Amino acid sequence: MALLGTPWAELLESPAAAGKLPQFDEFRDEAGHRREIDRYLLAHLVGVSPQSPPANAGTDVALWARIASGSRDFFWTEIDANRPWLVRERDDLTIETWTQAELCCLHALSHAGPKLKPRADAATDWMIEHLQPDNATNHPWSIHMFLRRAAEIGSDEHRLYAEALLHNAVISLGRADRFSAVILLDSGRWLQRQPEVRSGSAC
Repeated sequence: MALLGTPWAELLESPAAAGKLPQFDEFRDEAGHRREIDRYLLAHLVGVSPQSPPANAGTDVALWARIASGSRDFFWTEIDANRPWLVRERDDLTIETWTQAELCCLHALSHAGPKLKPRADAATDWMIEHLQPDNATNHPWSIHMFLRRAAEIGSDEHRLYAEALLHNAVISLGRADRFSAVILLDSGRWLQRQPEVRSGSAC
């Protein structure tokens, strides 16, 4: 609903035609906000390579820029395999900003391929124990990752975490805002490519 009637409704086509969309920097949510991460998520959905991120980009922006460019081998240099969290600059962030950045990074990690599934699973399970979804800013990053783990290990905790992310995304407007709708679109398409998740009880 958030995308219908807007120039961004073309994203609902699979695959979307990049030529039919406005410039990525023109994307705004209902409040007129645009985030640095937006262009990379949109580019990933459309299948085009965006411009490089700034040198001081946060971990979340750096990961999504790599995903949008089609690169997968960078993850071990961008994230530390020896610590449970993903955001390298977490000590400089507020709890809300850090929580959203962690969820955003995990979402990017879901597109990194099967070799990094153990790292993604570890991060997903760690977030269940240490990060409250209410601390994020109502964007349902990584909702599909919690649904996958719920289906794989039969975890009510992971399913409830996903439900909380969805609830937070729709509570303000009674539906997902435009940016949350784009996130959910990517999550839904990811789930459609996972037959073992589609058949799981969590979904």
